[in-house]
Amino acid sequence: MAATAGAFNVPLRCTPEETKHFVEPAMKEAESSNFAGALEVVNDGLNAHPASEGLLFLRSYFCYKIADGISSELSTLPRPIQPLGEGVLMVDGAMTNQMLGRFQEIVKVLGDAEEAINEILQVNPRNNEVTAFRAYIDSKLQKLGQESENMRMTFTNTPNIAGNFCVGCRKNISFDTQTVVFRKTSSTQLEVWHLPCFKQLGNKN
Repeated sequence: MAATAGAFNVPLRCTPEETKHFVEPAMKEAESSNFAGALEVVNDGLNAHPASEGLLFLRSYFCYKIADGISSELSTLPRPIQPLGEGVLMVDGAMTNQMLGRFQEIVKVLGDAEEAINEILQVNPRNNEVTAFRAYIDSKLQKLGQESENMRMTFTNTPNIAGNFCVGCRKNISFDTQTVVFRKTSSTQLEVWHLPCFKQLGNKN
């Protein structure tokens, strides 16, 4: 995406004062991948110059980079909901909760980026780079929203069907904190197991 890959090549509409006191220090932070620090500098600049198109664009870009960093971090983690085949689904409750929380962080930061872009477009609606960047962020928000909703639906609906007790040990299950296994036993029925209990079942078979 040219609007993101070449963001620092986009002409920034800033006064010399804004460039000296805010743009240059923010870019220095960004060069070392400290996008949170860069965003803090830009936000300070916007407090003093709230209508600066250049600072608003940098705010949207640094928000995007922070969101992208969280997304990259999540992609290195094990998947919290994993199909194991033959109608079996493993769900790590603690990891699912953590990931849903991080999804919300990404959505919030991208929402901040979109807000800054919309402010620019109110003043300059024909800015092609900014319009393209907004389209990119909108697509990211839509994709994240769908992923988050799919995970949330699986996480909340499956226990309602399977019940709250492990088939193996008959003890209560904490879906928010434990790793559990759902096994389909018919077209409409599910069993739920603690993961250790399900592994014991596999050892017996």
